[in-house]
Amino acid sequence: MTTGDTAPPLPGPARRSFPTLRTVGALVLREMSARYGQSPGGYLWAFLSPLLMIAALTIAFSFLQKTPRLGTSFIMYYASGHLVFAIFGQVGGPVTQSLKFSRSLLRFPTVIWLDTVLARFALNALTATAVYFILLYAIAAGSGHGLRFDLPPVLLAVALAVALAFGFGVLTCYLFMELPIAGRLWGFAARPLFIVSGVLFLYEDFPPRVQDVLWWNPLMHITSIAKAGIFQKYDPNWTAPLYVLTVALVLAVAGLFLLRQHHDRLLNGGK
Repeated sequence: MTTGDTAPPLPGPARRSFPTLRTVGALVLREMSARYGQSPGGYLWAFLSPLLMIAALTIAFSFLQKTPRLGTSFIMYYASGHLVFAIFGQVGGPVTQSLKFSRSLLRFPTVIWLDTVLARFALNALTATAVYFILLYAIAAGSGHGLRFDLPPVLLAVALAVALAFGFGVLTCYLFMELPIAGRLWGFAARPLFIVSGVLFLYEDFPPRVQDVLWWNPLMHITSIAKAGIFQKYDPNWTAPLYVLTVALVLAVAGLFLLRQHHDRLLNGGK
């Protein structure tokens, strides 16, 4: 066959440099229906889950201590740490499961892997942030603490928690699919994270040698910054927001790069 008789190659699937808002919006609506529309209570559970945990901590530790480490209200003290700590799990967990959750949709040429990641991140970040502020103000008003907040540190803590959750989520989205055992190991390793991230105890409560180790935990910085905004007498001058942001960016860049390179193989079960 001569060169002139060669059939032209078939056009490949359209490639996009960035996901469209229409696709991400449709995935957000699907996520809302699947995550909150089919479970008993729906969005109500997003508020009840952290509230029940805070109530349990308040009841348990009120028998062990006469007064909280900060302020005069046990429920406000534990809410100040747990609510912002919960953002990390409420956002990072769904992002980690992005590709598995939308595996069937990724067969369509109009949906790319980044769409699924951004859709789950957007919905859960907005939900977690709304839950944080609604519960924070409700608990403050009901506990007698009052609405005396220094908003810049509170907003900074929430933003850092969301950024860290995204970075951790995209990296573990790749890692847990590549090495399933890593996900099971993280399930065990994450249990003491609640204790060493400033939810129950202040950074200053630990011995200096332990502080030297805990300083590298970015969640400890986030909860301490949040507490500084809620309890104005608390001044954690050791915190480093730039360090937390750097960790979040490194995790996000590494995770996005690995997903971009290997998402097809992971979704197809290849090695």
